[in-house]
Amino acid sequence: MTWVGEAGYWLVEDPDLSRSILTDNRFSSKTLGPSFDRFVSARVKKECSFLLDILGRWFVDQDPPDHTVERRLCQSHFSRALLDRLAPDIRNIVTEVLDGLPSNPDAITDIAQPISARVIALALGLNNVDSVTLHRWSEDIARFVGAVYRPDYAVAAQRSVTEMAGFVANQISPRGGNRARGVYRGDDENQSIAAHTMMLFGGLETSARLLTQLVWAATVGHHKSSTDLDGLIDSVLRRFPPIKFVTRISMCDVELCGNIVRKGELVLVSLASSADGSSPALAFGIGRHFCLGMTLTMLEARIFLEEFLARYPGATLDSEGIVLSDNALYSGFDRLPLQL
Repeated sequence: MTWVGEAGYWLVEDPDLSRSILTDNRFSSKTLGPSFDRFVSARVKKECSFLLDILGRWFVDQDPPDHTVERRLCQSHFSRALLDRLAPDIRNIVTEVLDGLPSNPDAITDIAQPISARVIALALGLNNVDSVTLHRWSEDIARFVGAVYRPDYAVAAQRSVTEMAGFVANQISPRGGNRARGVYRGDDENQSIAAHTMMLFGGLETSARLLTQLVWAATVGHHKSSTDLDGLIDSVLRRFPPIKFVTRISMCDVELCGNIVRKGELVLVSLASSADGSSPALAFGIGRHFCLGMTLTMLEARIFLEEFLARYPGATLDSEGIVLSDNALYSGFDRLPLQL
């Protein structure tokens, strides 16, 4: 546990302490407002007000009872019964993408992004999906959040959230019908847009980064040719969770490990876990903020590994072309070229 004085937050990297904080009601998930107040200029707040409004409504940034209400409204998109019905369609998506690969694909743009875009769209009932556009939106948002709300990234993220909101609004309906069933609460359309953009962003960003890490793990080191697919997925999630950190804010003075976390101070909590498997992985969080889409992501990962390893057991990486992601909050690569 370290105080990062220049940035003004606590950094927690111990898995047991992370687990404790994430289940402690003295730490709130409502961190975006204080973060925006601290790091976002008045000009950006004015010019990018729609972006900040939508992100601030994401229920990952809420506490009960608001978090409970919003989460319950979205649960139907990720129910076990629905995912069981969608599993054959998810496998069809994976096989179509893998069957169409060039001999030297990039694991990100040719594999992870098309699969993740089509799978989350399937779960949310969205049509006319263009994976390149969806991931451009997702990357713009992730870059803004991961770079402490830089003004230039805010402009791109505002544009992408606006486009994403328009895409979602054109397809959802409060009653279903010929369009996807929407998550509406009264007449507050921005609340519905926020719920859908959050689910869409989460399904794109988390699963694409996990699939890319799985390609890396399955083609190098002691994981190569592994038949324990569940063990492989668990190992990757422990060492390289798609989201490295989540943020909490102290609601009162709290003593942790001999340190006093003052009321209102931000705490950056690592989601990396012990490699020995002595405790459950933290990649999908814990407690009331346990990732709503975990079951979908794990199903997608398992199907992907089954199909990828069956087709390309001898796949290798072009190590000279690998480019690591420079996003501080997300694990992964910007380029991961393969030789099939």
